[in-house]
Amino acid sequence: MKKVIKYGNGNRFNKAAVIGLIALMGFTSISALRWFDQNWFQYDLPYGYFHYPPNRTIPFFRSGEVEPGKIGKFGIRESSSKGNISCHFILLGDSQTFGSGIFWEDTFSEILNRETKCQWTNVSMPGFTLENEFAVFQKIQKEIPFEEVFLVVYGNDIYETGDTPDYLHFLGRQKWYIHFMSLFVPEYTRLVLKKLYFDSVQVRMDVEIQKFAHTEFKQNKKKSNNVEVELGDELFPSFRTLYSISPNYFKESLNVNSEANQNFKRWKRVFRRFHMDLIQNKKKLNLVYIPLDVEFDPIRFQVYQKIGFPMEERWLEGDSEFVLALQTMAKEFGMKFIDMRSSFRNQKQLLQREDIHFNEKANRLMADRIKDMF
Repeated sequence: MKKVIKYGNGNRFNKAAVIGLIALMGFTSISALRWFDQNWFQYDLPYGYFHYPPNRTIPFFRSGEVEPGKIGKFGIRESSSKGNISCHFILLGDSQTFGSGIFWEDTFSEILNRETKCQWTNVSMPGFTLENEFAVFQKIQKEIPFEEVFLVVYGNDIYETGDTPDYLHFLGRQKWYIHFMSLFVPEYTRLVLKKLYFDSVQVRMDVEIQKFAHTEFKQNKKKSNNVEVELGDELFPSFRTLYSISPNYFKESLNVNSEANQNFKRWKRVFRRFHMDLIQNKKKLNLVYIPLDVEFDPIRFQVYQKIGFPMEERWLEGDSEFVLALQTMAKEFGMKFIDMRSSFRNQKQLLQREDIHFNEKANRLMADRIKDMF
């Protein structure tokens, strides 16, 4: 007859201990993997970027006036070219560097092309993040002659590196197993998803541009040079919308020691990878900082404060944590650091009305400041 084994409280305790130990080991393994994923692993994955339809002429607008823009083979608007060139530079940036909302000839890149002996190739797109800028640079670096790169950093670059509302909307549509994988290797998963996200932006961009495919360009149309001035009674609907979806927008942009620390680490990873690529190809990198309006415009500062954004007075006259970090990085790597705050803080009316983008006056200031470096 078989012996019957009776399990008492001690046996049940042993079972619970084993289960607890297995769970602890699993949790420790996941935590360790996440730590290495966040702090140790350097993934050599493509970032991806989006672009305009190559080899086409598409419309660009300023206050309702249309201007034809020639797009080259890489899907980037072509800069003007000239002869007798003694130096070649690449400008990388987002919509501020691109010159959204103003005519192409008034952008600081085109002013530099007219008023210096160098060729300035503006490789920028509205909506670009540092990931996109590095990705497009990798695509064109063997095709365009250059000695130096001017990376134009705008004050919201760290915010745009993070989980923007549009990216979160994209993330919410992903399959369950993608979210499950992010529990183990969140940064690796994020890089894969970011590439897919930028691909989705490309699809949407193609659809939107197709809507203007038959726009007629009226030749010899008089271009208005009037700068629309804010009168103080504006409603600023776009800023109020931003507050409703990102109430900590400015702190998530400028306070890289707390609110934006994780996104700043991600930005630095891309930056270091980009800088190493240039060093290996014996090229030079320069930094140009274009500030947010709350770093130089007291009227705009009050507007944002009235809307409800948490604000810090020192942004107007002092240094944000982001700027201090950029200054430290520039010194560490021996780079030129062109800080546009000093040029903007003693000026007025540098912005397009009820918009974050700079007007013609601001672009002239940027061009003059960069010219002073030569």
